[in-house]
Amino acid sequence: MKNTALFLFLLVFIISCSEGDNKSNENPDNLNLTKVDSIQIPYLGLLNLMDVHPESGKVLLFNQQMGTLVVGGFEGNQVEEFAKNTDSPDSYGSFPLGAGKFSEDGERFTIISNQGVYTYDLQGNLIQGGKHQVEEMPAFSGRASVDMEFYWVEHKILTTGAGRTQYQRNTPEFYENYTSLAWFDTTARKVERFFYLDETSFFRNGKAHDIAHMIPRMTADKDHIYLIQGIEPALNIHSIQAPYEKITRVPLNIADYTFNQGQPFAEADPRMINPDIFTGIFENLKVTDEYILVSFFPGVPELDQDKYENMGWQELLPKLAVDYPKRMLVMDKQGNMLKEIPIPKEFNTRQWLERDGYLYFLASINLEEEEDFVKIYKVKLGE
Repeated sequence: MKNTALFLFLLVFIISCSEGDNKSNENPDNLNLTKVDSIQIPYLGLLNLMDVHPESGKVLLFNQQMGTLVVGGFEGNQVEEFAKNTDSPDSYGSFPLGAGKFSEDGERFTIISNQGVYTYDLQGNLIQGGKHQVEEMPAFSGRASVDMEFYWVEHKILTTGAGRTQYQRNTPEFYENYTSLAWFDTTARKVERFFYLDETSFFRNGKAHDIAHMIPRMTADKDHIYLIQGIEPALNIHSIQAPYEKITRVPLNIADYTFNQGQPFAEADPRMINPDIFTGIFENLKVTDEYILVSFFPGVPELDQDKYENMGWQELLPKLAVDYPKRMLVMDKQGNMLKEIPIPKEFNTRQWLERDGYLYFLASINLEEEEDFVKIYKVKLGE
């Protein structure tokens, strides 16, 4: 009996290892973006995608122009729209710091802002949370869409926390003290800033950089933080637990990637935020059970920029999309490059997320005619 039990254990172990090896060694040629379904929410206006909850069939969106939150359904019905940026006691303030996120059961969602953490039901009633009890909250830069997703780690929220410091961006001290991430502690109701620039970071090159070029793209799983510092072509993988041990830093060697190199300190106006529209940039970063996924714009070489000089936005953006198409990097969980995938033009390359093994992309804006709906594509990564 003892020998039989040992044999069965060894057999299960060998099969498990074999299955794991087969899974991790999937042929990269089979990795493509395949549209499997779409969700259409009736709505006249532009919306940002915040979250998707497949089990309950709900979508959380944000009207940036009106400052309203919209909860829609997979079946195409608009459930609710409400504003929580007023002067009322349950207001999160003027603007969300990042995308809102559904609870596990899909019956609530949480918003973080520059003043605290707020959890609402699907009718917009405040359930719990509020302003943090600190003298002064840090002023973080934010974007209310899924490229600024936050992550729950027990009672704390991990989020991007890039913001101004007491130093100006045309001084070395700014880059020595710049932090990219923050913890929002929902029990102690305080904020902790952390994650300094890597000692080998391009942004420590002795030049001034536009703040918009530095905003981090961050994602996490239960063990690791994955971060790309704005336009810098490098993936940083760190432990999610303090002191955030560096696991690896992987250069993203993309042959045609070109990005803004900064300017001398003496020439930089610290009051100005003026991002370079032609610079390469990493737009979103997510991690699945098997892969690290990064969407990016490769940038326009300096010698080619003159031909776009007199174009308006409605002409320029579609032209750049054709001439320098955006793509997705697929890496394994150690940061080894597997494949570059073209992203279909109908997919918004910044606003997408991963849920339950599928990717959900907000549809690109139709620049030719106004539409009375918002579309989200359900996409499979594979054959």
